[in-house]
Amino acid sequence: MYKLVIVDDDEWIREGMRRNIPWEREKIQVVGVAEDGKMAWDLIQKVKPDILLSDIQMPFMNGLQLAETIKAHGLDTKVIFLTGYDDFSFAKQALQLQASDYILKYEDNNKILQSVVNAANRLHTERKVVLKEKKSQGLIINQFFSDLIAGVGNDDTIERDSQLLEVSFCGNTFAMGSIDMGSVTRYLKPNKPEDMELLLFSMKNLCTEVIESEEIENCQVQVIQYNHRINLLFNFTEAISDDWRLVVERVSRTMIESINQYLKITVNIGVGSFGEGFRHIALSYEEALIALQMKGIFATQDVIFTDQVKQSNSSHHAIIKIITDYIDVHYANEDLDLKEVAEKVHITPSYVSTLFKKYNDVNFSDYVIRVRMKKAKELLIHSTLKAYEIAESVGYPNTQYFSVTFKKYTGLTPMEYRQNHRQ
Repeated sequence: MYKLVIVDDDEWIREGMRRNIPWEREKIQVVGVAEDGKMAWDLIQKVKPDILLSDIQMPFMNGLQLAETIKAHGLDTKVIFLTGYDDFSFAKQALQLQASDYILKYEDNNKILQSVVNAANRLHTERKVVLKEKKSQGLIINQFFSDLIAGVGNDDTIERDSQLLEVSFCGNTFAMGSIDMGSVTRYLKPNKPEDMELLLFSMKNLCTEVIESEEIENCQVQVIQYNHRINLLFNFTEAISDDWRLVVERVSRTMIESINQYLKITVNIGVGSFGEGFRHIALSYEEALIALQMKGIFATQDVIFTDQVKQSNSSHHAIIKIITDYIDVHYANEDLDLKEVAEKVHITPSYVSTLFKKYNDVNFSDYVIRVRMKKAKELLIHSTLKAYEIAESVGYPNTQYFSVTFKKYTGLTPMEYRQNHRQ
């Protein structure tokens, strides 16, 4: 239904239009009438009509002034002018005000109705275009922030694009937060990706509502859908200093409570470090993901800061365990590499490599070979599989390469190893 307000200082005309024209048939609802422009403006602010059918010659505020007021306040209400005078000067002013139509008030009711229906149709089309543009603008802005998280661009291109998109920053210091939905993804149907999109959409809207309702001093927060997650970019003014953690924790906890209340989902938020410059955003995001990997260790906390993880040796051992457990399960995959494992645990390949060397005294690739050779030795001793079958089962489709690697590792060929250990 489209809402219509009728304004005319002649009660007979005003009421006659309201009662005698079959508005409901065309899905038009008369939500109010007024006898002058001033009363009409008060009514318009209250009921926010889609269409205004207004006389031009009225006391206190005429129809043209009323239309100017509507336009000045940015309302998309369609205005149709009524007049008892076939006056082209009025018609000219009506056109300048982008009036939807200009008709004589004594026209046939069907013509008046059709004019209102035409205005409703134009409004419907225009609103669809505006909605599409808003969605497109939202996607473009989300991509802009996604690029910041991914470390794309330099200060000059970021400054240029932010001006084009009318995106402003309140300061030069940033921290990233990332929301983890835990096991909720297990309950989503794998063949229905739209379910996940709907969940992320709902979560993003909730987080945005929290930001709009909260009084957040010295900080702006952007909600960004990236990496199949909802993420938070905290941008601070220079005045925030050491209080940034308090701000982040308060906002994060409010979001967690809102998500739990309305979506019935328990989530955690990992938070990266606080630092200067756009380049810090990507680093802080990586740290936020690492913090989320440690939620098992910090089980009593729903907001986990990266500095807590860095201060805990047990957290590093937990990361190593996650990685080694993954290798122990997927060693048979011939494409298993540092990049794949890093993606699975949401940290960079370089960080995985550093942790391996620090805590395992072996690099990643050597560890994978160790696991594969251990499994190959077990199969050579305890199974009747042929060499090529064992090779394939431990991630080596090339039997010759497997044999060379096995001999380099054990000093024996696979067959020699089998014979020596079965005697």
